[in-house]
This record gives sequence, C-alpha cells and structure tokens, in this order.
Amino acid sequence: MSQARESTDLFSRPVTALPGVAGRRAALLRRLDITTWFDLLTWFPRDFEDWSTLTPLAELIDGEEQTFVARVTRKPTLTRRGRLSILRAHLRDDAQAIAAVWFNQAWLVDRLEVDQWYIFHGRITRRGSAFSVQNPAFEPWDPEKDGSYGIRPIYPLTEGLSQGVMRRLIQTVIPRLIGQIPEPLPDQIRRRHKLCAVDFAYSRIHHPSSWEEAEICRYRLAFEELFLLLAGLQLLRNQSRNQNLGCVLTLDPEQTIKFNQIFAGLPFSLTQAQERTWKEVLEDLGSPQPMNRLIQGDVGSGKTVIAALAMLWCALAGGQAVLMAPTAILARQHFDTLNRLLSASGEPIALLTGSTLAKERRQLLSDLADGQIRLLVGTHALIEESVSFHNLLLAVTDEQHRFGVRQRIKLGSGETAVQPHVLVMSATPIPRTLALILYSDLDISLIDQLPPGRQPIRTYTAVSSDRPRIEQIMRRQVQEGRQVYVVCPMIEEQADTDLKSAVSTYNRLAQQVFPDLRIGLLHGSLKTDAKDQVMQAFMQGEIQILVSTTVIEVGVDNPNANLMLIENAERFGLAQLHQLRGRIGRGEHQALCILLSDSQDEKARERLRTLCRSENGFEIAEKDLELRGPGEFFGTRQHGLPPLKLANLYRDRKLLADVQVSLAELAERDPLLETRENQPIRQALDTRYGQLFKRIGI
Repeated sequence: MSQARESTDLFSRPVTALPGVAGRRAALLRRLDITTWFDLLTWFPRDFEDWSTLTPLAELIDGEEQTFVARVTRKPTLTRRGRLSILRAHLRDDAQAIAAVWFNQAWLVDRLEVDQWYIFHGRITRRGSAFSVQNPAFEPWDPEKDGSYGIRPIYPLTEGLSQGVMRRLIQTVIPRLIGQIPEPLPDQIRRRHKLCAVDFAYSRIHHPSSWEEAEICRYRLAFEELFLLLAGLQLLRNQSRNQNLGCVLTLDPEQTIKFNQIFAGLPFSLTQAQERTWKEVLEDLGSPQPMNRLIQGDVGSGKTVIAALAMLWCALAGGQAVLMAPTAILARQHFDTLNRLLSASGEPIALLTGSTLAKERRQLLSDLADGQIRLLVGTHALIEESVSFHNLLLAVTDEQHRFGVRQRIKLGSGETAVQPHVLVMSATPIPRTLALILYSDLDISLIDQLPPGRQPIRTYTAVSSDRPRIEQIMRRQVQEGRQVYVVCPMIEEQADTDLKSAVSTYNRLAQQVFPDLRIGLLHGSLKTDAKDQVMQAFMQGEIQILVSTTVIEVGVDNPNANLMLIENAERFGLAQLHQLRGRIGRGEHQALCILLSDSQDEKARERLRTLCRSENGFEIAEKDLELRGPGEFFGTRQHGLPPLKLANLYRDRKLLADVQVSLAELAERDPLLETRENQPIRQALDTRYGQLFKRIGI
C-alpha cells in the first residue's frame, strides 16, 4: 500500500477508534461534525489563553483574563439551588486573597485540596480591595514549570464537551497523524510566501509556544485552506472547459434579422453596463466551451432582460432554454416578464411549478421532450424531477446563491454529449472577497448601473415611540393610491422573545389600526397556492398593506409599492435589508424605507446607519462583511461548500489575493493538475473535499 493511501486511511479512521470515545462522547463529537481523526486534527482553536505570564494577586486588573498562582486556604463549599450548583473556594498567595466560584461544576470539589497550590486562569473582577474570579480553569502548580505553562487553545464546543476533553482528544490524535500528512502546497509557493512546513503547522497550531508561532501556523493553514478550496473549483472549471462539450449557438441571416427586430423593439434602451454584459454573454454562446457565467447586479439593474435575450438567441438557434427561480412567485414573475419582452418572437413560453395541474404538466413535459416547447420557466424542482429536454442548450438560474455549487454541477452533468450553457444571476450584492470563493467556477459580469429615472429610496431609522407617526405615513400612502410592505423577522410570537411576528402584526393592523383598509399576510408556512394568491392580490392592488416575512426578499416586483416598514431591523443583515428595500422604489414616485429598531447594540445601530447613508449594494455588502464577519454574513453550507475553518475573508483579503495569483500561475502551467509534482494537491482535495469535487475524477 502506498504512503498516500496509508495516510488517507489514517485520516478517515473513526474517532471511536480512540480511547475514551464511544457512546455519548462520540454523539457529542458528531454534533460538531467530528467523525474522523482528520476532523479532530482540523478542529482548530477559535482563540488562545495565555498562561505564560503569572500575575501576583495584588496586581490583578479588573476585567482582564489573567493567570495567577494561589493556594486553597480552606475546604471549598458546595451549595445547590434547584438544578444549579455553586462551588466556592477561598484562595490566597503570600500577600492577597481572592474568591473563586464555579457554577454547575460540582465535580471540581474533589480536585481542590486544602493547602495545595494551583495555577488559575480566568477573568478577574475587582471591587475595592476585594478580588474574585468566576469559573477559572486550573491545574496543580508545579514550580519546575514556572513561566512555561504557555499558550493554550480554546476550541469551539457543544454542551457536554469540555475544553479539557477536547484538548486531550486532539493531543491524542496529533502523534498518530503528524508525519503522515503529505505536503499539499508546491515548494515554490511555500518558499515565495514563507509558509511553514505542514507537520509544524498542524501540530503547533494546537499548542504554540508563542503568539508569533500561533500566527505563523494560522497563516500557513489559512493559505492552504483557501488554496485547496479554490484549486478544486478551478479544476472543476478547467476540466469543463477542456472537454469542449458546449454547443456553438449561431443564427442564420433570417433568424438574425428576427432577433434584431425584437431587440430594437424592447420598451427601453440597454444601459452601457447591460450592453457590456450582453456582449460577454453573446461571446460565450458562440464558444464551443459551455458558458458558466454569473451576472451580478444590484436590485433593479436589469439582469432579466439579458437572460431573456440569451434564451431567445438559444431558441432561434434551434435549442431549448430554461429559466429557474427559487420560488413559484418569482417564477411566475419571470414568466410574465419574458412574455412581455419576447411576445413579438412568436416563441411559446411555458411555466412549470409545483401548482401546475397534473394534466397540464403531462402535456407540458411531453412537449418539452419532443422539442415543441423551447422556452421554459420554473422553480429549481426542474433539476430534481425527471424533466426530459429534447435539446437543452441554456440553463438560467435566478438568485444564484440559493442554488449553490452542487446544483450548478448537476446542471452540467447530464448524460447528453453536449453540456448546456449556464447563466446564473444574483441581485444579492456579494463582496468581491466572498465572490472569489463562492463563484470561483464562474466568469462574472457586473451590471453596475441602474436604469435612468430611478429615484433614490429615502431610508430612515425609527424607534417604537415613532409608531403613531409611521402609521400616519402608511395611511397617507394608501390614500394616495400606493401600497405598503410591513416586514417582520418571524411568523408567530414566541414566549422567550419580544420580536414582532407577522401574524400578530397583521392582527393588530387589521383589527386595531387600519380596520378600514385591506391588509394581507404572507409568510413561508403558507401553502404555495395560498402564497401565490396573496401575491397576485397585492400585485393587482386588492391588498393595500402586505404584512410579510422575508419571503418577499427575492424578486417581488410591484412598482406601486412605495413604502416599507421593517420591524426589528437589527435582526437582519445589511445585505438582507438592502434586498428587502429593493422591493420598493420601482415606480415613478419617491419611495421611503423605515427601519424600526429599539436595539442599543452599537454594531446593530451602525449597520442601520450604513443603510441610511448608502444605496450601493456592493458598498453595503463590504460593510456587512466587516461588521458581522463572513460566517454570519453568508454561511457557505447552503452553497455546497465546506465552512472555512481558519481563513477570515475580511481579515485575510491580502492572503486571498496571494492565493489567487499562485493559482493563476499554476493553472497556466498545469490547468488540470496532471503533473507528478501537483499530485499532492489532487490527493489533498480527495482527502478533504472528495464528495464535493467527485466529478473532477480525483
């Protein structure tokens, strides 16, 4: 057996093969997605504690985490209040006393012996000359180790697992794997970026001798994490391009004239950004390599018309095109838009959603299979059902981030000899740093202009005491013939929170505030037909005020809706607030968005102030990434990508740029990673991301 195969087998060994891991402990580890030895090795610290500097009790600083040595002066006391246990100990050194207390850690009573010296680490509280420390970590003091207790890792945990248990498990697995990890980074890249060796990084990150050493290991492992993830996505992209399985879509002279007539008959002129994007799409459609392009543009920038033109081009060239949306509401809107834009073409456009009647569905699927229908709109269920196309040559997906990598792969993994061109769209502004990860397998077109005539949406913050005035503004809007959104963070009230729910807000507005107005309610728990009926009534003006959850975040287009009130606005991310705000201001009248929040959290207030100052979605997204971090901003699991364990896409922007440069140079020399020197990269991809990149054939 080769060394590579041996190391792979070691990496995949179950944690239950380690001493002390079975039953409940194994289940707790599974809760953290830790099932193998390699999972444990890569369960990196979220922070570190500095036990290397000892502070005399008299010099402890209030509010600081510090390390000190003290002896137990009398027998600790253990008291209970219901299910709460409280352990108290009196400690002192040669000059000062300190009180220690532990909550729900009754077992520690037997580990604290009178007159024994211990080393403690915890957050200090000082009131006058009295010191205390709550839930400190400790162990017996060994004078021989004075000054060498070092920097200790703090791991993410789940209830029932302690830092001590996690540290012991990881220290158990380190010697079993160190020496078996192949170096995945090419020597040239390691030397250029001064990256430490693989064994040193994986072992010392868990027990660094200094803060500098911890950062050296973190930098190397974050570089490796980004390098491998992007290398896998780049390999996926390059393999697809290398296979030349796309279809060159060209029009004969007669069809070209027809297309140009429809293009000239559009009810508006394209902006420069739209023209640039259409040119890029047209070049892709004329290439033998399948298109994989993302059109990214702010709310209302006009992405759909580009998709419509691409679909028409495909149909006139003799192929079939499908547009997939994340919701049935948005699918119907696209269906209506395509009919409006392309009616002069004479091409029939079909709509397929979960509410399509069985008889109609059977006929539609039959017409698709024999090529009579060349333009189709539907939900993403289209790629999950047994929908058979006669000659599918273009797939368009809207709100791209809701589909993700796995579904993009599925679109291009059919059994036909020709892969469809793939065009994906998103109105969700994504910071460039994050887009480099999420869309590494795509070319990106940016529509960075709004159509002329759009008025800026005025955005203000408000508090609960402003509610009577806000409700006056709402009534005035309705009296002037316009409509209103009220967005709530949850569907129904919950006992442990004061968040506004859609149901209670609807009841209050309909029964107490506006009993004379037509109020509607929309949320994700409604059946599809019911949601469609509510949205249709709102679009037709039958509902004057629509109370909703974030189900309206994506794509809902009602030019007559001019006012939006967002309850508990602090509960939403900046990018999501921007998306919600984009539902208004689509008509000729001045639009107003009110962000209602009583939160005193300064970060939350800063988010809301940012939205009031800016309408630039990409500027807002960058600020969101800075304020909330990449994990909260945009969980990558919904995309089919593994979570980043060490790399921080805001802090590590320069590192990400370095990785991009290194990968670009590598791709020039060996785009499919076929050379012997690059085999360790493929092996690492197989070990870490094998399921995600199984199509690559590594």
